[in-house]
Amino acid sequence: MMHDDPNAPTPATAAGPDLTRHDARDGLGEAMQRAGLLESPAPAAALRWIDTFLKAYGPFEPPVEALPIVRELRAEAVVVPALALERLRSRQALFFLDTVSQYVDDQPELRGLPVDDHLVEIAKEFGLEADDARWAVRMALTGRADGPPFALLFPLLGHDRIMMRIGAVNSHLLHGRGLEPIAFGPDGKPFTPLPAARPSGDGR
Repeated sequence: MMHDDPNAPTPATAAGPDLTRHDARDGLGEAMQRAGLLESPAPAAALRWIDTFLKAYGPFEPPVEALPIVRELRAEAVVVPALALERLRSRQALFFLDTVSQYVDDQPELRGLPVDDHLVEIAKEFGLEADDARWAVRMALTGRADGPPFALLFPLLGHDRIMMRIGAVNSHLLHGRGLEPIAFGPDGKPFTPLPAARPSGDGR
């Protein structure tokens, strides 16, 4: 999860029985309201969002320490590390991410979907390994290699943010030098983007 970063706030995993799910929701909701991230009174949809956040990241003590992650999830754009962008610079990765965006656009509701399974199935169409596909989606959506389960991350981001973030990454890849990969990485060794096998059944 994101909390592998030693400088990141940590959830109150040892908060004890006094910090119930209801207390955690109220605490985070009040912190978000004070920060201007949530209207008052909070609508039902916002409370569901907070419940999903707590499932994904756990409660924080004090709740204000969760706000940096809340802001990251609410932002329209994400910064993807330069070398990660280079790994994504391939036709297969580009088409895969675009298809993930279309998949999200087709879903009336992102909660309760077996997103991980669906991503793996989509990846097969482009010859991407499951782990590489998961990495590509996480990078495009969060700029990080790890995080909460996709079944929680997708509803936290929502349709519009997912599509905007994927669109921004694909647009960045297509502009400039396009899909031409760099020849060497920072270590001086030959660099290749995400490997992709020819999809099964592809007779070309």
